[in-house]
Amino acid sequence: AGGKTPAERQAMIEGMVTQLSARLANEGGTVEDWNRLIRSLAVLERLQDAQAIYDEAKAKFDGQPAELSFLRLAAVETGLNP
Repeated sequence: AGGKTPAERQAMIEGMVTQLSARLANEGGTVEDWNRLIRSLAVLERLQDAQAIYDEAKAKFDGQPAELSFLRLAAVETGLNP
């Protein structure tokens, strides 16, 4: 990524986020994967998308307090509504 223009880097990051989002939607994933997606969307300033993914992740990890706490930390640190 070092030799790419800012626009090329942005496109590469967007592509990786899209792939992760699709994988989680189709196959599921670990709480770390969901955390990565929430944080990545926030960095890209796609806060509505990040909030929607956080809300979806909360439902997926319902009844798992450690995972929910981990996700809540991501939400708080990225300015979402926990």
